[in-house]
Amino acid sequence: MTDNVPYPPSTPPVPPPAGPHPQAGPHPPAGPHPQAGPHPPAGPADAPAGPFAPGTPAGPQAPAGPGVASGPHGQAGPHIPAAPLAPGAPAGPDPLTPLPGLRFGSSYRTPRTRWWRGVLSIAVVIVAVLLFSIVLSVVAVAIDMLLGLQDPEAMIEGRISMTPAMLAATNLSLIAAAALSLIAHRFINGVRVGYFHSVAPGLRWGWMWLSFALVAPLYLLFAASSFLDPAYQTLTFSGTTLAFFFVIILTTPLQAAAEEYMFRGVIQRSVGSWIRSPRWSFIVGTAASAAVFSAAHFAADIWLIVYYLLFGVLLSILTQRTGGVEAAIAIHTANNLFLLLVSAVTGQMDAGFDRSAGVGGPVMLVPVVILAVVLLVLSWVGKRHRLTTVTGGEAITADAAGPGTALPSASPWTGSGQQAGE
Repeated sequence: MTDNVPYPPSTPPVPPPAGPHPQAGPHPPAGPHPQAGPHPPAGPADAPAGPFAPGTPAGPQAPAGPGVASGPHGQAGPHIPAAPLAPGAPAGPDPLTPLPGLRFGSSYRTPRTRWWRGVLSIAVVIVAVLLFSIVLSVVAVAIDMLLGLQDPEAMIEGRISMTPAMLAATNLSLIAAAALSLIAHRFINGVRVGYFHSVAPGLRWGWMWLSFALVAPLYLLFAASSFLDPAYQTLTFSGTTLAFFFVIILTTPLQAAAEEYMFRGVIQRSVGSWIRSPRWSFIVGTAASAAVFSAAHFAADIWLIVYYLLFGVLLSILTQRTGGVEAAIAIHTANNLFLLLVSAVTGQMDAGFDRSAGVGGPVMLVPVVILAVVLLVLSWVGKRHRLTTVTGGEAITADAAGPGTALPSASPWTGSGQQAGE
């Protein structure tokens, strides 16, 4: 493309065509056109109309607005086209990015949302949990049988002891199912990976660690209260105890995160994507995810069923108020980690996983009250840290910015600047 060269003085300027300038390619909007104000009189009445008409006096011209070049004597300078789109930049709304202004529970709504995507994603999560649980449990039982850790007669009656191998199988089955839920998030619901964690997008590590630091002491005290029960007052230290510690510390945080990604992440948002109203999207999505979460624990006691249901509802509220699953992961990890460690050191792992009818009671409302208080505290702290709670905030993705564009530094609190790439 050649530069615009001014006409020689002896050649009168050629008036531009009356229609729009031909575009050599797509240009991004250059923003509102600067207003130069009303045009001054064009000179004598017989002078041809238009600023480039021959004979128009070079009298005072209205000042050019920002970005409009001015030539000598105040006439308009050469046309400077707007910068072209960066290579690879989307010409319209990104079909893999949630629509702007959505809360977490509705953030599966993209330009190409379809109802069947949510149905298929939920089916993938449920089938994956059941399939991996069955396969890995069979492997764990086979290992225990070789080691003599399972009672064949008890197994015939449907009673399987909780061993390190069984605990590892339980946790790994959920972790594997969460991996498939990530695939469902990206390739079935069609949303960028960064939004798997939050609306920021990206995983807000600083917020997650802060949440854990705030709730861990409380849940440690709650787990320690188990020592008030006479059944938990005998400590045991053995090879089995050490094996339990190893499995708990390595896999329980990932298991807790996996459940949050599946139930609060994929299932709730898949249901929420079917409903346009943000309020009803959250209500129906929360009800569905909490019901599936409670059913997935296979509890036969009504108190335990209600406990798991309320646990799911409160964590859904927390994800909605903080814009992501990080705080829910911190709570879930602290709750499971400390309770399992206490059960392991007291030899009560079987009791800890007993969900048969009659094992629960009104005491199950205590952790519900604790969680409700924690929800209020973390919601307040998140507001103080100005967490991003809706889509389309200050976060910029590398895809949208284009090659060579400097991205802002990532904030561990709001997620601003974190890439929502593939």
